[in-house]
Amino acid sequence: MIEFAYPWLFLLLFAPLLIIYSNLRYLSRRSALRVSFMEDIRSVQGDKLHESGISRATLTQKLMIALVWLVIIVALAKPQLIGEPITKELSQREILIAVDLSGSMSTRDFEGVDGKKIDRLEAVKMVLDDFFAKRKGEKIGLILFGNAAFVQSPFTQDLEALKHLLSELQVGMAGPQTMIGDGIALGVKVFQESNVTDRMLILMSDGDDTGSKVPPKTAAKLAAQNGVTIHAIAVGDPQNAGEHPMDTLTLKEIAEKTGGKFYYAWNRKELEEIYQEIDKLTPKKVEELSYRPVEELFFYPLGAGLLLMFFYTIGLMFHKEQDGER
Repeated sequence: MIEFAYPWLFLLLFAPLLIIYSNLRYLSRRSALRVSFMEDIRSVQGDKLHESGISRATLTQKLMIALVWLVIIVALAKPQLIGEPITKELSQREILIAVDLSGSMSTRDFEGVDGKKIDRLEAVKMVLDDFFAKRKGEKIGLILFGNAAFVQSPFTQDLEALKHLLSELQVGMAGPQTMIGDGIALGVKVFQESNVTDRMLILMSDGDDTGSKVPPKTAAKLAAQNGVTIHAIAVGDPQNAGEHPMDTLTLKEIAEKTGGKFYYAWNRKELEEIYQEIDKLTPKKVEELSYRPVEELFFYPLGAGLLLMFFYTIGLMFHKEQDGER
């Protein structure tokens, strides 16, 4: 749809009429030849003596002036092509996933889609892949922890890139240890750099803390002070805990301190149900921004006016050359 930014400028189309029909006189101080038989000259020339300026122009010239004036006014009115409304969803919630990559995540006590045994990390990746696919418009970040914690992905709405990073995770790539407290502390730091108030951290681990610089309970207090809600998920069968059994009591306390919940995921189906419940507990808040793209069109009438003047000038020159040859 074409609209004009300044439609009131079309009133200027009538400005030439005001000039033409107004009683304007041009006075000039110059020498004049006094002729005693002026009345005789007037009787011969009729009203031609009173013709001046635009009144002496030919019909073609008048049409040219009118067209050029029209396109100038159209250009000044600033025509714009208004596109269809485009709506963009901006999530008012940020989700940070903290995944344990310690050596125990290689324990094969989960079942895949085909019923075959898969390790804990593979099950987590499958569930998160489906979780990301349903988070359109939300900002999600990914933190990994082992011997240390690091940010695999800052908050992003590019979920395809996030799924690609998720697919590359491997057990032990961050070291064999389980620094839960450091993972939480890093998550709080990432949230401090954002301006969203709805902050959710999903902590996934299958063991106990093995010596974080920031103790898990201290990190939980820090998270609570910064408005970060932590949902803690204990991953895997506790009977297959190995050297470092699951510290479910600490995970429960971390969740309670921040207003979150603690979950036990013994199999992939339970893990999927946990993520569905978490999504219901904290529904996504979305702010919709709607705008219509605008394309400026003023240069089209302006260009048309220039072309009209150009071709008219060329035509005049051509006619003068023909008249000269005659």
